[in-house]
Amino acid sequence: MATVRIDGATLRVELEGLEVIWAVHGSFHVPLANVTGAGTTKPPSFWESLKLIGASMPPLKMAGTFLYHGDVVFFDYGREDAVLVIDLTGSRYKHLFVHVDAPDTPAAAAERIQAAIAATPATSS
Repeated sequence: MATVRIDGATLRVELEGLEVIWAVHGSFHVPLANVTGAGTTKPPSFWESLKLIGASMPPLKMAGTFLYHGDVVFFDYGREDAVLVIDLTGSRYKHLFVHVDAPDTPAAAAERIQAAIAATPATSS
């Protein structure tokens, strides 16, 4: 499970303990400018993916880097619980699929992320 918070212009998805071991990945610190959206809708064929590195025991646990419909994604998810889906651009990952720590919920985390994106000024190149 993950702790999700926004620190200034950075989205932080903090993994701890066994999650780090299973996922073979530490926490994410993503500039909000690279976050294009957040929601809670699992995509079709959610469990159909190819593990690149991490743990894959569907439907019990998926953690790590996966190839999902041609995109590199990160899973830290188990069971059939609600999932937070974070869409990214300019990153190694196209999406992050994470289960959030209670008392937070995926819906509440998605709302916070969407509000932060809306409040972040657009940058021009």
